[in-house]
Amino acid sequence: MTDRSIRVLLVDGQVEDSRWVQELLAEFEESRFGGGWMHGIEVFHLERLADALAVLADNEREQYDAVLLNPNLPDSFGLHSYLRVQSQAPELPILILSELDDPHLAVSMVRAGAQDFLAKTQLDSLPLAKALRLAVERQRITRDLRSQCWRDELTGLLNRSGFGALVEQNLLHSRGLGLCTTVVVVDVAALAEIGHSYGKDEQQLALLDCAEALGEVTAGVSQLARVDTARFAFSLIRPPEASLSDLLTAVERRLHGMRQKPHRRQVRACFGVARWHDGLEPPADMLVCAEKQLCENVGDPAALPLAENSPFTFVARQSSL
Repeated sequence: MTDRSIRVLLVDGQVEDSRWVQELLAEFEESRFGGGWMHGIEVFHLERLADALAVLADNEREQYDAVLLNPNLPDSFGLHSYLRVQSQAPELPILILSELDDPHLAVSMVRAGAQDFLAKTQLDSLPLAKALRLAVERQRITRDLRSQCWRDELTGLLNRSGFGALVEQNLLHSRGLGLCTTVVVVDVAALAEIGHSYGKDEQQLALLDCAEALGEVTAGVSQLARVDTARFAFSLIRPPEASLSDLLTAVERRLHGMRQKPHRRQVRACFGVARWHDGLEPPADMLVCAEKQLCENVGDPAALPLAENSPFTFVARQSSL
């Protein structure tokens, strides 16, 4: 059970109907069910899709727990309304509130991802409140499961799947803004050698040290991910002309500091970089492209400046996909 009221964004161009919906939810709170398995429901009403999208895009506004959407709005109609809201707020459960009990519309909305389909002709206070509460709970469970599926068990970092979702989000933000999405892969060699020489426990400790070192450098810039046994990655959104040299040199120096510790002298790293900006063909998988740089450019002249007396090999190329 939530420890506060559920905050619902009601998007409905029918003003009288929206008042009726709010009255139904107020009636629920006054009933014997209100406060038992829910602390209450706060409703915020908007009439137009454009206003709803603006509110959902404004991160400074209060966060909502669910959207109750009438798809037939003054400035939008049908499935298009749902898809626009879902695109703007993919993390929120969206319940469809329709004037008609239309099974074809209901199926199309649910297939598109809507949590529930409610017909106004059959609406009552308790079913409406239950639908909202269950939608919020289902979304929370899905989010928790997704979080578990997207985390590396040993380091707690994003895993390959989680990093893929992060890159997709960065690509969406880059589009139309004149920005560039960059994926950097850091392959930490010799961890297997540490395992052979000092045992699995020492190998895992070295891996955790690498994760901590990389996390310190990339903190505030990007979320770090562990995408393979001894391979890390991070993604950046920057102007196309922005240089990576300073950041990668900082990563290199931080990892170099690890070599002063016992059982870490073998640690070395190489880098692969893939970049994309709007106007180019969208990449199928930027992580794979960055990893391809690792494989193809090993032994090539360094494309990025090295720190003095560097024990590492840079194989990254500032390649446009």
